[in-house]
Amino acid sequence: MKLTLQRQLLISMVLLITVLLIAMTIVGNLLYGAGIDEQATAFSGEMLEEVHTNIDASVRTVDQVIEYLSGDDDILDFLKLADTDDPARIDAETRARDRMRSFGDLNRGLIDGILVAGENGLYVSNNLYRVARTPLSRDFWYQAAVAAAGARVLLPRPIGRNLRSYRVMSPNDIVSVVRAVHDPDTGALLGVICADMLTGGIEERVRSIHLGKSGYVFVQDESGEIVYAPVNETVYRVNARETPSIQTIGGERYQLLMAHSDVTGWDTVGVFRMGETPDQVLALRRYMLLMAVAAIAVATLVSLRFSASFTGPITRLGRLMGEAERGNLDVSFDVDSAQGEVAALGQSFNSMIAKLRELLDLVYKQQREKRRAEIRTLQAQIKPHFLYNTLDTIRWMAEEHQAPEIVQTVSALTRLFRISLSRGQEIIPLSQEAEHVTSYLIIQKVRYEDKLNYLIDIPESLGQLMVNKLILQPLVENAIYHGIKQKRGPGHIEVRARQEGETLIFTVADDGAGMTPEACDRLNRELSDEDALPESGYGIFNVNNRIRLSYGRKYGLRYAINDTGGITVTLTCPATRALPTEEGWEME
Repeated sequence: MKLTLQRQLLISMVLLITVLLIAMTIVGNLLYGAGIDEQATAFSGEMLEEVHTNIDASVRTVDQVIEYLSGDDDILDFLKLADTDDPARIDAETRARDRMRSFGDLNRGLIDGILVAGENGLYVSNNLYRVARTPLSRDFWYQAAVAAAGARVLLPRPIGRNLRSYRVMSPNDIVSVVRAVHDPDTGALLGVICADMLTGGIEERVRSIHLGKSGYVFVQDESGEIVYAPVNETVYRVNARETPSIQTIGGERYQLLMAHSDVTGWDTVGVFRMGETPDQVLALRRYMLLMAVAAIAVATLVSLRFSASFTGPITRLGRLMGEAERGNLDVSFDVDSAQGEVAALGQSFNSMIAKLRELLDLVYKQQREKRRAEIRTLQAQIKPHFLYNTLDTIRWMAEEHQAPEIVQTVSALTRLFRISLSRGQEIIPLSQEAEHVTSYLIIQKVRYEDKLNYLIDIPESLGQLMVNKLILQPLVENAIYHGIKQKRGPGHIEVRARQEGETLIFTVADDGAGMTPEACDRLNRELSDEDALPESGYGIFNVNNRIRLSYGRKYGLRYAINDTGGITVTLTCPATRALPTEEGWEME
C-alpha cells in the first residue's frame, strides 16, 4: 500500500531527527567527556602556575630585602666590627637592628624575622635570638650560605638550627632565606643574612585551590622535601618525581600535575582523583537522552501538523513571492484554494502586493516632484557675492580712474545678468553659457589686471548643444579665489569644451596655489556623496548636484592636480540638443 505524501513526510522527518539526535547525543557525550578532562587538566595547570607565581613573588620580595641589606652601610659597619669589645659595637648594632626592624615592619605578613651574623662572632636581629652559645657560623644554614658564594639559598622547615623566634614559630611555619655578605671593597667574607619567610601566605594560596572534590596541592623543594602540604593521608605517598602522570594510591587512581619554578627551584604539585569527572558526564548523558526523546516527540507532532495542511498552499505562495521578488507585481494568491492561517496569509500577501503597487506609484510621483523642486531650489541658491565684488570694482574705478574700462565692465555685467535670467529657462544653449563665462572673466580681468590671464576654447560647432545654465562661472570663480588669488605673481585659467561621442566634456584648469592630494581626494569623495553637506565651496556642489539631478549620477564634477601644480576640474554632461522634461528628453 502506497504511503501518502503526508505520511512520507512525517516518517522521513521523524527518522531524520531521531538519527541526528542519537548521533549528536553519542558524539556530544564523548566530546564533552574529553573536553571536561582536558579543561580540568588545563585549569589545574593554570592554578598551579598561579600558586608558584605568587610564591616566586614572595621569595623575590624577601630576596630584594636581603640584597638591599647586604649593601647597606649600617649592616656593613656592624659586620666589620672587630669583636664585642669594639667601642662602636653598640651604635652599629642599634643602627643595624633599626634597619632590619624597618624592613620587617614593611613586610610584617611575609617576614617573621631578619638576622645578620658575622665572621666576627657577633649577630644582631629584629626578632630572632641564639639558643646556645655555639657560634652561629657553625650552624648549617650559615655554612650553606657560605658555600653558595653569594647566591641565595632557600631552606624549608629549618629544623635543628641554633635560632629561635620571639614569636615562638614552628620550623614548619617558615622558610629560611640566607645569603653570604662580602666586603664590597676586598671581597672578603663578612657574614650571612638570614630572613625567615612565613609559609602562611603559601598556605593561604594553596588552600584556595580546589581540584575536584578531593584534590589538593602541595609544594616541594628540589630535593623532594615538603615545603608545604595540607593535612592529607596520601600526600607523603605521592611520587612527585613522575609528573605529569596517573598513579594508583590506596586503590584510587590520581592524576598528578606539576608546575616548576625557575626562581625557587620548587615544584607545585596538584593531585586530583580521576573518578570524579565521569559523574558529570553521566549526568549530562541522562539529560541529553531525555531531551532527545522529548525533541523526537515534539518533532513528530509538528511534522504531522505541517505536512497535513501546509505543503501545497505554502509551495504556491512561495512561488508567487518569488515572482514578486523578481519585480512582477501582477501576481495574486487564490484565497479559495487554502484554509485557515494559510488563507489569511494569502489574503495578506494580496494586500501587500496591492499596497506595494500604490506605494511605487506614489514614490514615483513624489520623486518626480522632488527632483523638479530640488533643481529649482539649487538654481536659486547661488550666492550673490559676485554682484557685490563687481559693484565694488565699478565704484573703485569710478573714484580712482576716469577710464573707458568702466564701459567694458558695465557691458559685461549687463550680459552676465541677462544670461543669468534667461527668461526663467534652466537649460540654455552652450553658446550663451560660453558668453556668460566670458563676461565674467572680462570683469575679473579688469579687477585683477595683470594677475589674471585666461583662455576660452569652446568651438562654435558646439554652440547649439543644450546645457544647464551657470555651470562654468562657479568653477572659474573657484579657480580664481582659491587658486590664482592665493598665488604669488600672475596666474592663468583655461576653459575648454569638447565632445566625445554622446558626452560633452568641460575642463577648467588653473596654475594657482593648488591643494594637497589628500584634500583633492576628500573633495572628490564629497562630490560623489549626494548627501554631503559642504562647509565651504557651495558653488561647485551646487553645479555638481544640478548636473546629477538633471542627467544622472554618472555625470558631474571631478577634481585633479595638474602638471603646473594647480587644479583641473572636469565637468561631464550629455551632448544633446534636446530639453529635459518630466517624461524624458524632447527635441526642440
